Amino acid sequence: MLTAAWAITIAFALQHAPPPPPADAWPDDRPFTHVLPNLWHDFKNLATVPSARIAVAGSVAAAASSPADDDLAAWAESAGTASYATLGDTIGNAWFEGGAAVAAYAVGKAAHDARIAHIGSDLIRAQVLNGLLTSGIKLAVDRTRPNGQDYSFPSGHSSATFASAAVLEEHFGWWVGVPAYAVGSFVSWCRVRDRAHWLSDTVAGATLGMAVGKAVTAGHREHAWRVVPARTTGGFAVYVVRIK
Repeated sequence: MLTAAWAITIAFALQHAPPPPPADAWPDDRPFTHVLPNLWHDFKNLATVPSARIAVAGSVAAAASSPADDDLAAWAESAGTASYATLGDTIGNAWFEGGAAVAAYAVGKAAHDARIAHIGSDLIRAQVLNGLLTSGIKLAVDRTRPNGQDYSFPSGHSSATFASAAVLEEHFGWWVGVPAYAVGSFVSWCRVRDRAHWLSDTVAGATLGMAVGKAVTAGHREHAWRVVPARTTGGFAVYVVRIK
């Protein structure tokens, strides 16, 4: 049912987006047979300016949130179990996120819709790169979770959901990105509430996921809407621009 909800979200976005360009504008990146070339390409894109900015800002935010780790974990323990935390655990699971990505790609291929297939491919590539990076960092840091288990930093649930959200935001703009990021924020809170992660784990996970999503979609998006602040004489203005 939850995978279907992601599929409905993508379908809704496609219905309200401008008509797609010719099919050759959406090449098939073959996410299953070209895993290594795609992975290397996406890994190199982590060094681009958008991903680097996210990494720096997120690192600062994670460090700033760490003083609240102990107090928030203590509160979550005293508050007891939250029934909704199970939903966040399910949505943010890497297998769920990966399954939704594969489903989108399969639907696109079956319907001969190059655009859906391409977006599904980007979602798959984001989950592959995110999974490898998250696992590697977990093993290297080996932080103990609030519940006493291992490999707390960063939150894999947060990174997986924010990676998917970043891909959707890059393809459809903020009107899809905002609810997608809201889902990621809900998942992150559920992990803290369930004492599976410290707050700083989820901030770091969200940062990693967003950086990965930006790296994968670099040069792939058809268009995007951006809110751009600009200085003017005597004040400032906010422009809403469409990037092609």
